[in-house]
Amino acid sequence: MGAQAAAARTTNVVDVVVVGAGFAGLTTARRLRASGHSVVVLEADERVGGRTKPGRIAGEVVDLGGQWVGPTQTRLLALAKELGVSTYPQFDAGKNIIDIGGHRVAYEGETPRLVPEAMPEFIEVIGKIEAMAAKVPAAQPWQAADAEQLDAQTVESWLVLNAKHPAVRTMIRLMTRAVFSAETGQISLLYFLAYAAAAGDFNALISTRGGAQDSLFEGGVWQLAQKMAAELGAAVVLEAPVQSISQNNDGVTVATPKGDWRARQVVVTAPPAIASRIEYAPPLPAQRDGLTQRMPLGCVIKVHVSYSRPFWREEGLTGLVLSDRTEFGPWFDHSPTVGSTGSLVGFFDGAPAQRWADRPVEARRGQVLKDLALYLGDAALSPVEYLEEVWTRAPLNRGGYVSVPGPGVLTAFGPALREPFGRIHWAGTETADAWVGYIDGAIRSGERVAQEVAAKL
Repeated sequence: MGAQAAAARTTNVVDVVVVGAGFAGLTTARRLRASGHSVVVLEADERVGGRTKPGRIAGEVVDLGGQWVGPTQTRLLALAKELGVSTYPQFDAGKNIIDIGGHRVAYEGETPRLVPEAMPEFIEVIGKIEAMAAKVPAAQPWQAADAEQLDAQTVESWLVLNAKHPAVRTMIRLMTRAVFSAETGQISLLYFLAYAAAAGDFNALISTRGGAQDSLFEGGVWQLAQKMAAELGAAVVLEAPVQSISQNNDGVTVATPKGDWRARQVVVTAPPAIASRIEYAPPLPAQRDGLTQRMPLGCVIKVHVSYSRPFWREEGLTGLVLSDRTEFGPWFDHSPTVGSTGSLVGFFDGAPAQRWADRPVEARRGQVLKDLALYLGDAALSPVEYLEEVWTRAPLNRGGYVSVPGPGVLTAFGPALREPFGRIHWAGTETADAWVGYIDGAIRSGERVAQEVAAKL
């Protein structure tokens, strides 16, 4: 940097710098400001919301990122109530479709229907998962009695040993892919169990009614981030990617292209892999640095397809389909509560997302419509509009929904997840003690770190 540029570079002074304007960062800033502390929120993107994002299809606002809320996600529900945003239930009146191993069945209720001879083992395997998850402390899974043994396995290696029927293995793989946007062979079994424990149980992760997909927000969940940012006003600075964080005994300096901020404490809310892009002086401790290198995000492409009417309802279907014959899926009814149009929302997750991320949008659109038509009929081939978000290619997110550590990561590096480094504190949904990977978890992490930081001011 030249002498003139250095001289012109502005330095702002606040009590706390918050890095990232997702739900964790905005929650942190609101809490600290309410306690009487000055804050700034530095966001690299041109918008707030993090892994939530608004879109518009057929005149309706939709969520291109996170969207659902469950009844035990109490912090997100409380925020929505505070900000005056109502919810409505996910449509589930009728029959779901499941097609595993060539056995296609339409069924009602939450329990998937596999080929009859596979059902006893499927129920048994789910029971084993629930029993193991109940013994893992969600906030500190590395302290589980058999943590090293669990962390030495992938979900896939455990599944092969504990499920013999091909349909059971396939079903668990599809469920895991839908929840983590990653494959069973990529995920530590310990992390998988801790994730379930953080939601209450595995069933909460995969269920609609009473589970994580129970309800949606009128007007979309992203507006909650927008409302929080509006409340914070000029304290939210967009298009300000943090380049470096330098700390000493006197304070900490955060550098961005829009200037420097001097503060007493800093909160970094970005996922570990994204936080690793920041230059730290002094360098991060070895354990924290090792963690950031080993927690990649999953891969996901989210798709909305709009129709003139929800024609699948006329056939008594919910719109929920899960199949091992399609690249796209699962998908759900996302029709507006007002009007006559119909809409479906679904995903390319994990390996399919990796395969399709770099292909032309028209190729993805064609595959989506082909897959929909396989189960919902030819009417699915004639949408009014198609909308997608390729999170895997988003440079400031690099994937979705959550970071996914492989074997050995949590037991070796897990304690660094929330451990402050001098004046630097960590938040984000990955650091939550409940509902890790969800918006609710992000809010909880912001509440926790705000209290942690306030104690240092």
